[in-house]
Amino acid sequence: MRLTLVQPPNGFLDYYDLAPPLGLLTLAAVVRQDGVVPALLDLNLRGMQDPTLFGDEFHERTVEMILETTPDVVGFTSMALESHVCLELARLLKERRPELVTVFGGPHFSSIARQTLEYYPWTDYVVTGEGERAIRGLVRHLRGEAEPPTNVCFRRDGEIVLRRELKTIEGLDEEVPFAAYDLVDLDEYFALNPLRLLNFDSGRGCIFRCSFCYSPGFWGQGEQVRSPGGVAEDVTRLHAMGARHLFFVQDNLVNSVANTLELCTALIEADTGMTWNAYTTMQRLTPELLDPLAAAGCTEVFVGVDAVSTEAQAAFGKHFFKGWSSLRKRLTDCLDRGIVPTCAFMVDVPQDGDHANTDAVLTTALLTRNLGCGIRLNTLTVYNDTITEKQFAGHPRHYSELKPRLLLDTPPAVYRNEYAREHPELFPFHSTLLDLPVYERFATAMHLAYTLFTSFQRTLLQYVVTDGQSPWLLLERIADLVGDLVPVPARERRQLERTVFEREFRELTVSTRTREAFELESAELTLSLSPPGADVQVLSAGERRWYTPEPYEVIRLSEPLATLSRDDGAARVEKPGNYLVLREGGQLRYFLVNDELVGELNRIGQAGTGRAAVELSAGALSDLTTAGVLKPMKEVR
Repeated sequence: MRLTLVQPPNGFLDYYDLAPPLGLLTLAAVVRQDGVVPALLDLNLRGMQDPTLFGDEFHERTVEMILETTPDVVGFTSMALESHVCLELARLLKERRPELVTVFGGPHFSSIARQTLEYYPWTDYVVTGEGERAIRGLVRHLRGEAEPPTNVCFRRDGEIVLRRELKTIEGLDEEVPFAAYDLVDLDEYFALNPLRLLNFDSGRGCIFRCSFCYSPGFWGQGEQVRSPGGVAEDVTRLHAMGARHLFFVQDNLVNSVANTLELCTALIEADTGMTWNAYTTMQRLTPELLDPLAAAGCTEVFVGVDAVSTEAQAAFGKHFFKGWSSLRKRLTDCLDRGIVPTCAFMVDVPQDGDHANTDAVLTTALLTRNLGCGIRLNTLTVYNDTITEKQFAGHPRHYSELKPRLLLDTPPAVYRNEYAREHPELFPFHSTLLDLPVYERFATAMHLAYTLFTSFQRTLLQYVVTDGQSPWLLLERIADLVGDLVPVPARERRQLERTVFEREFRELTVSTRTREAFELESAELTLSLSPPGADVQVLSAGERRWYTPEPYEVIRLSEPLATLSRDDGAARVEKPGNYLVLREGGQLRYFLVNDELVGELNRIGQAGTGRAAVELSAGALSDLTTAGVLKPMKEVR
C-alpha cells in the first residue's frame, strides 16, 4: 500500500515559519512500521520554490504531482484556513482515479468530521483527534485486517459512524516515533528559511479551556509530555541533521512548572546548541521559570493575551490579563533574559459607536510593541466545535474572503473558497458573524493597525498617551483614506498605508513629543527604503580617498530618544540633541552627535561622484568611519 500525505498551502510571502510538516512526517513514520510506503507533498515548500504554482492552474498541477507518487491512499491535513483546498484536490483526484481512498485529518477536519462525509461524497474517511493509533488502525482496515478503528469517521449502510475517544496515546515516548525526515530534503527548507527551522513535539494539550480554542476538543483537557531525556536526545539528533532553531508546537509548553523545569534541565545538560521558541501562558512567566528557559535555549515565546476588556474575558473564558502594569512586569522579565515575547490580542469590535474596549486593547498592544515585543492583532475566528461556536449557534454566517486575502496574505487558491459560499458555517476563516460592511471596515482597519503599529509605534503611543487621542478613531480615519485594499497587490499594501498615514498625520495638530516621534520614525522608514549613497572623495590630513556613505538621517529631538517610547505620559525631560540615525547591514543604529559633526554630515550629503573632494578634519573623519557612516572603498578610484 502506498500513502501520499499532502500539506496544503497557507502562505507565500513569509518564509519565517517554513518547516517540514511535522504531523504528516510523524504519521508517515507510523504507517511505515505497518509496511506502508509513504510519500509527502508539501505545497508550502513547492509554492515558495515556484510561485507560479499558485496561479490559475494550481489544482490541476497539484493533482498531477500527487498522481506522480502513484498512491493508493491520499491523506490531507488542515488547521482550517486551507481545508477547502484539500476538499477540491480530493474531488479532482476521485474524478481521475475513483478507486483512490481519501482521508482527512487535523484539528479542523476533526471538528467537522460528520459534515465532511455528509456534504462531500468523494471523502472516504476523517481521522479525529490524535492520529497515530487511528491511522494505524485505518491502514489495517483498508487491508481487510480489522474493523474501522476508534476516532475514524466513515460511512456504513448509509449512516455516518464515529466512535470518539480523547487521549488515545498512553505514552508519547512509546507510541510516537521520530518523524520520517528522510522523505524530505531539509536543505530545500533551510535554503528558503535561514533560521534552519524544524517543528518539534515535546508534549500535547493545554490545561486551560479558552472558549475559542480547538485544543480541548482535539487533544482532550490537560497535557501529555515526553520524557525530558527523550526530548534532549531528539533535539541533539535534529541539530546533527542541520537544524538550528526549533518551534515547540505544544499548545502550552508551561502547563506544569515542574515538568518544564525538568525539560530545561535536560536540555541544559545535553548542551544541544539549539535555540527554540514555544507557546506559553503569561502567569507562568516568572523569573524562577524564565532563567532556566533562557539557559536551555529559549529565545522567543508566544503569549496569548487575547482578552483585555472585561466583556471579552467573560466571553472567551480567558482572565489572564490583570492590567498593563502586571503584563509589563511579565514581559520585561522575559526581555531582561533575552527572551522576546510575541503577544496576541483579540481586538474588540466597536459597538454602536462605542470604541472604549477597542481603544483599550489597541493601547495595550501599542504599549507592548514599544516595550520591544512582537504583537499580533487578531479578529475573532469562530472555530468549529468550540465553546464559542456553541455560544453563537443560530447566528447567521456571511461568506468573506477578506481575512485570508487581506489579513493573512494567502494565494488565490487559499483565499477563494467556493465551498464556504454554500456552507460558511464550516469554514471559520472564510465567514463572519458581523454584517459584511462592518466586517470589511474592521478588517481593513486591523490590516492598517498592524502596519502602523510596526512602523510608527512611538508616534501612535505618544498620540494616545501624551495627547489623549483614540487609536481606533485614527485608524478609522486613515482606513477611509486608504480605501479598498483588495485590488492592491499584496506586496504593495503596507507601503500604501504608510504613505497615506504620513501624509495625513503631518496635517494633525499634536504635541511636540508626538511630532518628534513621528519625524524620527518617518526618517527611519526613509532609511529602510533608501538605496546606498553615491561614493564621495574625502580630503583629510593631505590624503585623498574614496568612501561609500551608508544611508543616514539626522533628527533633532528636544528630549532623550528613549522618552519617545515612554508609556506614562510623564513630564517632558528637556535635553535636546542631534540624533544620527544610521542604516548599516539592514539594522538601524543611533548616535548622539554635536552641531559641528552635523555640519560635516551635511557637506557629505551634498557631495557625490564627480564633485570636488569633501575636506574633513582628521577627528571628524575618524568619528564618521568609526560610527560606520563612511566605509573606505577597497580600491582607490
